[in-house]
Amino acid sequence: MLVLGLGNDLLKDDAVGIRVAEKLASAFPPEVEVRSTSLFGLSLLDELLGREKVLVIDSYVPEEFVGSEIQERNLDSVGESCGVSPHFVGLGEVREVMRRLGLGFPREVRILAIPVSDPTTFSTEMTPAVAALVDEAAARARRIVDGWLPVAAH
Repeated sequence: MLVLGLGNDLLKDDAVGIRVAEKLASAFPPEVEVRSTSLFGLSLLDELLGREKVLVIDSYVPEEFVGSEIQERNLDSVGESCGVSPHFVGLGEVREVMRRLGLGFPREVRILAIPVSDPTTFSTEMTPAVAALVDEAAARARRIVDGWLPVAAH
């Protein structure tokens, strides 16, 4: 199992996926690996090889930030939704490439999408409203992964 935080820690709010992954670094038993990366698209192929279940944590830009919530999605529903990050489009492409090459693909991919207001400004500080979502996102990620683990592993 893999928990993968996506983002760029030099682009203000885009770092939120990485910050959540950092918070989760020691939250799970050894069969769950927690990683973060600024790669996307086909570059994620190596991260997904040999995984059974993957939780991707990333940002999205809603039409209106105020009142927007953290969203939980499975990979199949992302192509039909609006306002997702380009990283999700990359996951669909990676899935197709892996299947065509006979590399398999994780049986389950869940996405935890965190609303952001400024993912493009160069800064190592997230906006306060986005930084305030890190704990909630980490708690939701724990619930998702805990649901994947056998009862004895909790």
